[in-house]
Amino acid sequence: MQTLRYAILLALAILALAACGREPVPPTKAAERPIVRDVTVGVVTTAEVDDTAEVMGTVKSRTTITLSSKVVSRILALHVHEGSEVQAGQLLVELDDRDMAAQVHRAEAGLREAESALTEVDGAIAAAAAARAAAEAQRDLAATTLARYQRLLDRKSVAPQEYDQVVARHKAAVADVERAAAEAQAIQAKRQQVQARIEAARAEVTSAQVMQSYARIAAPISGVITTKHAEVGSLAAPGTPLLTLEDSRRYWLEAVVPESQAAGIRRGQSLPVQIEAAGMSVATTVSEIVPAADPTTRTTLVRLDLPASSRLRSGLFGRASVSVGRRQAIRVAREAIIERGQLQGIYVVGQDNIARFRLIRTGESRLGAVEVLSGLTGGEQVVLRGTERVTDGARIQPEGVRR
Repeated sequence: MQTLRYAILLALAILALAACGREPVPPTKAAERPIVRDVTVGVVTTAEVDDTAEVMGTVKSRTTITLSSKVVSRILALHVHEGSEVQAGQLLVELDDRDMAAQVHRAEAGLREAESALTEVDGAIAAAAAARAAAEAQRDLAATTLARYQRLLDRKSVAPQEYDQVVARHKAAVADVERAAAEAQAIQAKRQQVQARIEAARAEVTSAQVMQSYARIAAPISGVITTKHAEVGSLAAPGTPLLTLEDSRRYWLEAVVPESQAAGIRRGQSLPVQIEAAGMSVATTVSEIVPAADPTTRTTLVRLDLPASSRLRSGLFGRASVSVGRRQAIRVAREAIIERGQLQGIYVVGQDNIARFRLIRTGESRLGAVEVLSGLTGGEQVVLRGTERVTDGARIQPEGVRR
């Protein structure tokens, strides 16, 4: 073991001496560097850009309806499932309507009874009218007879006893007319009562029919079923959700905006929105700004109208860009940036026309240009086109300089 250790130390010493005896390698001269021709070089400039902030939001339908029953009844049929597209008026749920149908039958029977009573009363009214007409005819005859006997009595052509009998018959005829009129009036009052019964019976029929109609639940709008809360056989009751239906044609993005950024947002303003899950990058319009801010989070709810798209659905995540001012920024063409793994860089060309790779940190990309957050100060010359032929330390012979 001791001999092996000495042998290793001796070998290391020999290698060290050999290294010390070598000539140093001189650095590559500029004239010896590879020359890269016909590349495009540009001058980095600064420009005033919008300073934007990104706010998060959730896609929601503008109209979401939770359907429930207006009556307590057992569910007989569910004609849709989650994801079903429905049209306005389409039958969705059927409930057991036997009790409600029985109520309709009872109400209809009551209506028929009242209408039958009205027929009887109308017959009585007709009879009373005939009796009154007959009584009035007798009264008129008695009045004529009384007038004739009055003239006879004045000429003493009739005995007073006969005249008194005629007077009595006239009074009786007048009384008969009054009695017939009273009976006709009483029957007419009864008809009004029967008519009121008919109106009440009709209202009961309508009410019972409306209750029975509640056993068939239809879609109030066209859209898509997003949630099914009940199953066939379960008990439906007022306030208990059965289905959730949303309008699948009109969506908006509900974004929660910090109060410091909400001050610059106005109704009707256009804001860019990205919804990655739907592969959408669209311009939206601010449609609503909730006037009251959340005192806990110090945020304001803003709703942005989204264009119609079959790729949208509730719950998707979205980002909106909000302008918070203007600032100076360094921007370079996207094609000038070189990706090396997780790093980004750019070739900076010095006064000696030597390209040197410099690491940079980038920010927002817009309209073919990328903002450089660090690594450049402005005024540098960088390789814009032909970067695939450039290496670190290469000498550049540009075809021209872009500004």
